[in-house]
Amino acid sequence: MISDKTQSPVRYPSDLTDEEWETLQPILEQLEPYTTGRPRTTDLREILNAIFYLNKTGCPWRYLPQDFPSYTTVNTYYNKWTDNQTLEKINTALRQHLREKKAELPTRQRRSLIVKASRVPRNRLSNRGSTGASLSREENDISFAIQWVA
Repeated sequence: MISDKTQSPVRYPSDLTDEEWETLQPILEQLEPYTTGRPRTTDLREILNAIFYLNKTGCPWRYLPQDFPSYTTVNTYYNKWTDNQTLEKINTALRQHLREKKAELPTRQRRSLIVKASRVPRNRLSNRGSTGASLSREENDISFAIQWVA
């Protein structure tokens, strides 16, 4: 049975939001079914919060704050989830959730800048030499057009 301790919604910036946890909870229940043996006493959300905290801060395992489960428990889950690629699946699920959420937002019309460059051929008379003959040479000049598009 998981302890029902009351926790603030976000203690650290690296903590999972409720929305993220709702996305990840079914994945963890599918990948980590607890059907035999002693009941789990550790909250998997707290394990993930601890792993995200360690990843964000880079602190040593032993310096994990007391708000989280013991560092040995977190380390055990981390090693197990790294070996069976659960953390990769969690990352994929969070990324997919973020992309879907981003796609649902109404797209704002943004103004963008378009720069068009084109070459314009122009004929010019070149310098007259001592012979007095005129030579024509074709030069390419570049013209730019800048346009704001809504």
